[in-house]
Formats: sequence, C-alpha cells, structure tokens
Amino acid sequence: MTIILLIVLGFTTHQGLTRPGVSAKYRFSAEGIRLRRQWIRLVSPAFLHASWGHFAGNAITLFFFGRQLESVGPELFLGVFFLSVAGGSALCLWLHREEEYQAVGASGGALGVLFACVFLFPGMTLRIFPVPIDIPAWLYAFGFLLFTLQGLHSGWGGISHEGHLGGLITGVLLAWMQFPKVVQSQPLLLAGVLGASTLGIWYFHVNPGRVPGFLRWRIREGVKDIRHKRSAEQSLQVDALLDKVAREGIHSLTPRERKVLEDASKQRRGTR
Repeated sequence: MTIILLIVLGFTTHQGLTRPGVSAKYRFSAEGIRLRRQWIRLVSPAFLHASWGHFAGNAITLFFFGRQLESVGPELFLGVFFLSVAGGSALCLWLHREEEYQAVGASGGALGVLFACVFLFPGMTLRIFPVPIDIPAWLYAFGFLLFTLQGLHSGWGGISHEGHLGGLITGVLLAWMQFPKVVQSQPLLLAGVLGASTLGIWYFHVNPGRVPGFLRWRIREGVKDIRHKRSAEQSLQVDALLDKVAREGIHSLTPRERKVLEDASKQRRGTR
C-alpha cells in the first residue's frame, strides 16, 4: 500500500508540475476553502509538490515509516496519512483564516505517519545521514517539533510549518485513539509533544504570524550579553587611557593604545 501511494503521489506531482492549471485548482487555498467551500483542498494538496526535491523528501519518509505503520494494518496507515494531511490543512486554515494562504505537499501526512510510528513502536531508533549512529526516535521527534516551532517564527525556506505541526499532532492523536496503552507508555514524550504544540498554536493565535523563536531568542540574548560585556570592558579601557593622556600627554600613548581610542571614537560616531 505504501508503494502504491508513492506511485500515485509521483504521478499527480508530475501533473501538477507540468500543468499549472492542475496545481492552481487543487493546492491548499485558505480563501478557496473559506469563501468557495472547496473542501477537497483540505486533502488534495498532498498529491502536489513544489518540486521533485520536495516530493523526494516526503517520499523517503513515507517509504520507511509508512511500511512500518502498514505492518500494523494498511487501513491504519492510509487513515493516519490522509487524516494527518487534513489535520495539517485545518490548522493552516484556522491560523490563516483572515488572509490568503496557499501550500502544496504531503508533509503533514508524512509527519503524521512518522510521529504515529514513534509512539506505536517504543524503543524505535533512526539513522539520519550522514550521522553514523542510531538515535532514539523520541529524540528526533522532539527535535523536529522544536525545529517546526522555530520555523513558524522565522519562515524558513517557504515551508508550511503550520501544516507540519497540524499533521504531526493529528498522527499522535490518532495513534493514541487506536492504541492508548502503547502511546501512554511514553508519558513524558506525549506530554512534551502535545504541550509544546499547544503552546505554539496558542502563541501563534494571539500573535498572528509568529510563534516563539526559542533558538533565535537564546542566540540573540547571548550575543547581547557578549556585546554588553565587551562594551563595558572597552569603556574601562578608554577611561584608563584618557587618564593617562591627562597625566602624561597624548604622546605617551603607544600605537596600540592610540588605535583603541580611534576605534572607540569611530564606534561612538557610528562610522565603524
């Protein structure tokens, strides 16, 4: 079933890439759904991709994790995939209900399948090229979630991070509904994924167009601390040199000390 789905997605992707009218008719469109009630656009974007590279990324995820989930049952695999696509589209529609927003791709479904596997197969490991070691699937899942939240904040690469988030949440919830005891065997991961996702959606809702930029915030604050520390050290150094000039005259400064004063002067004039 996974292979059949990939063949179908490949064929429809080709149609969308070679026939612009097909892409325009079936891509996700918040306006098309909201105003013209074109409900098929909640699922049809999964059959279109922006490029063959975009398709390849989703195809690889589906190939490895789709077959794993299909081992539980082909109907579960298809249900998780298509409902996760719809879940990702629904979140996009809600978050962008006041604007026109368009997207294509099966990423929501692929991530729904991936996250369902993470919870249904405790102890599962992944190997991500070029890292030569296996990593716990739960670590990858939480890392991808943080990447998704950061991507929403910064708009990395023109990716529908909203669709990713809605898809992975749907996959987790569907797995939980079908196999509650298995999913609840990883309570910390379940609480972490759903808790972080909920906070991210809430923040986006009250601050349209933004979610917390965890990584960027930490880097920015770190840079501010470094700059503040350097500025304080430079001020002390300049004060000491000015005291030396007052006591011994400008000619007492070494070439290096002169350069320190020149650099400080340029900085304060904003010409550096």
